[in-house]
Amino acid sequence: MQEMEAVVAESDTAPVEPAVAGYAGATASRSPASRDGLSSATSDLARLLREHAVFAALTPEQFAPVLAATRAEDAEPGRVFYHRGEFARHFFMVVEGRVNLCVVSRSGEDKVIELLGPGRIFGEVGMFNARGSYPVTAVAATRVRVARIANRDYLAQLRQSPETCLSMLYHLAERLGRHVQQIEFATLEPATDRLVRLLESRMPAEGEGPFDVRLDETRQEIASFLSMKPETLSRALRSLTASGAIVVRGREVRVASRERLLSHLSAALQ
Repeated sequence: MQEMEAVVAESDTAPVEPAVAGYAGATASRSPASRDGLSSATSDLARLLREHAVFAALTPEQFAPVLAATRAEDAEPGRVFYHRGEFARHFFMVVEGRVNLCVVSRSGEDKVIELLGPGRIFGEVGMFNARGSYPVTAVAATRVRVARIANRDYLAQLRQSPETCLSMLYHLAERLGRHVQQIEFATLEPATDRLVRLLESRMPAEGEGPFDVRLDETRQEIASFLSMKPETLSRALRSLTASGAIVVRGREVRVASRERLLSHLSAALQ
């Protein structure tokens, strides 16, 4: 299991190009302009945003001010983007790297709620809850690049686009559904079942296998997300390995077949 451990290696006025061009501290050079008049770096960021449902329905005229108010930021592992309870002025999209959403107990222990990779957005719930605050804490799990979007600029365009409002509602409903399912699994399923669910979620939707699943997170992060101790996670991995359902090679997990993996689920919640 030690082999699986990943190596862990706000300025509203900052221009987009230097932030996109390189990590913090690097010398930035202005990116060449693309045919639409945007720099290539800004065009790449625009395409990434457009691929997400909460931006896809905006017209070019509506999207332009949102993009203009978006800043790309680079951060080292451990950087806190916001704390639970802080007033929400921005939401974010992961461009590169990983971000963990977590809550912190009074004893200082982190409970990972979500593991987010490229293309995932976070912090958007703060735009719509009654207190206007972030419900969880967001922390860079690796060296990471994010796009930071100003809530006021996005909300201004949201009021002009009923279709985007619906897309945001669908997105929030889907996220709520995932959390309800996560609570169900964490409280009603044994540890091995929870690990099987995680592996299944990272497999292609179609096909029977074999599949190669990459686990970039540390053992502690995966265990926290699955609501178990690291040693319990190790036992679950050994159990699946002994049965022939998986083979662990460093951070890669070879799943022999979908049917064989899912056969380890308890009958009650299948």
